[in-house]
Amino acid sequence: MRKISKRSAVVLGAAGVVVVAGVAYAAWTSNGAGTGSVTSTTSLDSSIAPAGSGDALYPGGGTDFTVTIDNPNDYPVVVTGISAGSSNAVGDCAAGTVTSAASTNPAGTIAAGESGTYTLHATMNANATDACKNRTFTLPLTATLASNAS
Repeated sequence: MRKISKRSAVVLGAAGVVVVAGVAYAAWTSNGAGTGSVTSTTSLDSSIAPAGSGDALYPGGGTDFTVTIDNPNDYPVVVTGISAGSSNAVGDCAAGTVTSAASTNPAGTIAAGESGTYTLHATMNANATDACKNRTFTLPLTATLASNAS
């Protein structure tokens, strides 16, 4: 019978420990399967407010004016359109005396919780009466917004 040297015994012992540790590690691994879950938010409506009234109108004249559109959502949005507006009656000044053109795809993204300013153009009818002098005209407007998250 052949004798194993002390050095060989140490090497064989260390190799045995590695093999046993490998088997022990392998015995404790496992795989898992299951599902994850996320929810979506909802959209909040924005509001439009006057930001600047432009130059004073006169029959047949026009002016640029600005509005501010807010984004109360927790994601960025882009304004895809702003409707045309037509004034209500103001005193004896007839409804529709002042109108604004629609704006399609105005430039800019509104960050979450921020607001953006947009320029529109308004005109006064050429046949506006004296009852329309020195009046403030409110133009009801609507804006269409879409998510611009990337």
